[in-house]
Amino acid sequence: MRRTIFSTVIIVITIVLTGCMFWADQPNVGSSGNKLQEALTPKLPNPDDYYYYPTLEEAVAHNTLDKMNNIMHIGEKIKLFENGQYAVLFFKSTLNGNDLLYVFKFFVKEIDGTSHYSPPIVGSGISWETQKLTVQDMKLDAIGEVRLCISSDSLRMFKVDDTKNFFWGISQSPKAKNLKIEGQPATEVIPVKMDGDTAYFWYFADLKTDKKPVFQDIQKYVKGDFVITMD
Repeated sequence: MRRTIFSTVIIVITIVLTGCMFWADQPNVGSSGNKLQEALTPKLPNPDDYYYYPTLEEAVAHNTLDKMNNIMHIGEKIKLFENGQYAVLFFKSTLNGNDLLYVFKFFVKEIDGTSHYSPPIVGSGISWETQKLTVQDMKLDAIGEVRLCISSDSLRMFKVDDTKNFFWGISQSPKAKNLKIEGQPATEVIPVKMDGDTAYFWYFADLKTDKKPVFQDIQKYVKGDFVITMD
């Protein structure tokens, strides 16, 4: 029998950005302690606590993470990562007429020789309209927008292999097609229509660097930061 565990599952569904988005408070977190820190260092639920479905569409139809925005349907699929343990799906959704980039992470279990999926265990959403306003308000150029996206350690939990240094984000500038971090090109850059604009979803499957994505000034390069180019 499927059991919903709200005390251990992060709800990261939001319409505002802090390093691409804010992270919502975790339900049932006590008044003591730092809720944000607990959200950034989550404990994933037990895979055995879930019922598994033969398709991602059915798994999302049983989503219990996001009661506010009620994302129960996969729109345009942008990118799927999957191994025998996890699946991570980036897709487009619409809320109140505005386009959002969503990402859900699922447990994967093989049943009768085929992959089956739990309902989403972690999720996050980026409002394209709000991302543009945030970039404008912070007076960020195209590289500053990339810094904004990768400055949150929490975003990198949306990966299927914990041994990989995974980074991802979405950009307004077509220069994203030439994005490099530390001299390494993005693994893939995927154009996506968002509110009529052409946006660019990009990711680095395994960035080879010992640096941490901590920026002294999100608006400009400071010695020691990640070297980001879009030439």
